[in-house]
Amino acid sequence: MIAKILCSGGAGDVVGYVMREKHDKEKYTADTWRLIDSDGVFGDDYRRIVDSFDIGASLNKRKSNPIGHISVSFDKADAPRLTDDFMVRLAHEYMKKMGITDTQYIIVRHLETECPHFHIVYNRVNLHGKAIDERNNFKRSAEATKSIKKKYGLTFSPKKKQYEDAIAEMKPKIQADMYRCKSWDEFRRRLAPAGITVEFYNDRDTGKPQGIRFSDGEFTFNGSKIDRAFSYRRLDKFFAKNTGIREAQPQRQQPVSVTAKVKEAPMANVVENMIETGCQAVGGLFQVGPGYDPEEEAFIRAMKKKPKKKEGRSL
Repeated sequence: MIAKILCSGGAGDVVGYVMREKHDKEKYTADTWRLIDSDGVFGDDYRRIVDSFDIGASLNKRKSNPIGHISVSFDKADAPRLTDDFMVRLAHEYMKKMGITDTQYIIVRHLETECPHFHIVYNRVNLHGKAIDERNNFKRSAEATKSIKKKYGLTFSPKKKQYEDAIAEMKPKIQADMYRCKSWDEFRRRLAPAGITVEFYNDRDTGKPQGIRFSDGEFTFNGSKIDRAFSYRRLDKFFAKNTGIREAQPQRQQPVSVTAKVKEAPMANVVENMIETGCQAVGGLFQVGPGYDPEEEAFIRAMKKKPKKKEGRSL
């Protein structure tokens, strides 16, 4: 049993993530997740749950990002025991140890991966308008999961196993959130509710983006380590394909210097290089006019190069 405290945010984003509202509906169908418990919300559909959380959060408008989000996953060995009812019991004990009480919440189980897990989404503003006490919540979470695992005899996974499970858990999340993304910024925003951050690393020589890393707060992986489709180049091409145009890269490249190109060219070709470079820099705006005749211009240049005949001295 591993609990991950994910990014808090607005109800629309967090609830939308756990209820697959913003995912590919053909892939993440209704049988890939289910709401297994809730309290303090008006219904069991996305819109009503979001409205319920928004109303609850309005009791304390000083609380930014009022919706909390925690993912709780288990070892595959424990899968046969993990019925919906047992997961709800574990969730209740965990929330009590974390001080997440007297507030709105939903518990959603995801079924699309081999790793059993559920998500707790709760209002960080309780039913009395006071903020939930979240001091030292990472330490409290580690103690809570350890205590629950001992109580119910759940599997303690070794570090290597946790590493492999983290990859298995992150892969479908990245696949889901890249769906129809049109830019790196949009990709980052959509991964945030899943608790995954994105960072780039640059080529030492050119300074251009070369690779990408994904982190869940505990483990960090190169994109290609999770899946070859998650390399920087492939994702960049994927986003560009979705927009139909090339999106700006996360680190802007230096613009082409027309002056620098002219300085490097031989003096005899300065004019030609300026025209050629200028056309490339502004997308071909400088076009030769309709009155230009290449044969005539070649003839004029040839005549200019002919040496003048010296006139003889008159007697």
